[in-house]
Amino acid sequence: MTRLQADLTLGLAGLIWGFGFVAQKDALGHIGPFTFVAARFALSALVVLPLVWRERAFDRLCSARCGWQGYASLFALGATFSGAVLLQQVGIGTTTVTNTAFLTGLYIVMVPLAAWLLYRHRILPSALIAGALSVLGIWLLAGGSPDRMPQNFGLGDALVLGCTVCFAFQVPLLGQLAQRMRAPFILSFLQYLAVGVIALALAVRFETIDFAAIRDAWGSILYAGIASGGIAYTLQAVAQQHTPSADTAIILSTESLFGGLGGVWLLGERLTATGMIGCGAIIAAIIVVELGPLWKKRRAKR
Repeated sequence: MTRLQADLTLGLAGLIWGFGFVAQKDALGHIGPFTFVAARFALSALVVLPLVWRERAFDRLCSARCGWQGYASLFALGATFSGAVLLQQVGIGTTTVTNTAFLTGLYIVMVPLAAWLLYRHRILPSALIAGALSVLGIWLLAGGSPDRMPQNFGLGDALVLGCTVCFAFQVPLLGQLAQRMRAPFILSFLQYLAVGVIALALAVRFETIDFAAIRDAWGSILYAGIASGGIAYTLQAVAQQHTPSADTAIILSTESLFGGLGGVWLLGERLTATGMIGCGAIIAAIIVVELGPLWKKRRAKR
């Protein structure tokens, strides 16, 4: 896979996740957040399981290729991914889809720092510029202005902000493991398994599992489980073998753009002139992050 193909794959994942915010919000009208996450990622795990067997990934997982550091990273990956998904799903129940998309998108400015803390990856100037543009775009898309946040912050917003921190560390952890193991499907499967088991335990403890309600939310579960989970997160795991973590975060920030479009199309929300400017800023950020490595190579040849 070339760098361009990897970046386009990540853009497709962002599109799928953007429209997934609507499904996540809709499901909470029928079932609790933990039940939804458990059902969603059980389905995601089933979708990717045939690819795991074809990849002979379990052989790689048990080989010396992983090592104790690899197993520690796998544990951290499962923990950060589970924390991100669960905090986001609980938070979206008491805040808006727009706020959720905006706050989740903030992880793009945290990923370079997380990658530096974990692996001492150098932070390129183009990533910083693109990160600033993306944050500006997401802010404007959410209706923010220099003197106020998009909406008043509450508990739901705080939970989604916690999700953002978890995603910031999950991205470089996944990228490092994907490059080391070359087994993206087992990594995806293990993430789904971890969050599914944890969510099921929480659902049994704190919620009433109603199968009639689950049937009513089946459309949202199917989209979130097959598209957002089974397909998009797997696309991320595959593409991150070829795209640096900081650049990955910028490209995946398009989920906020597509989340806004999903709100306009599916929820009847209006996209203001400020929101359109925000969309333009996000597109500009993607162009910057794409041109950054090319500019670096051109200077190196001189």
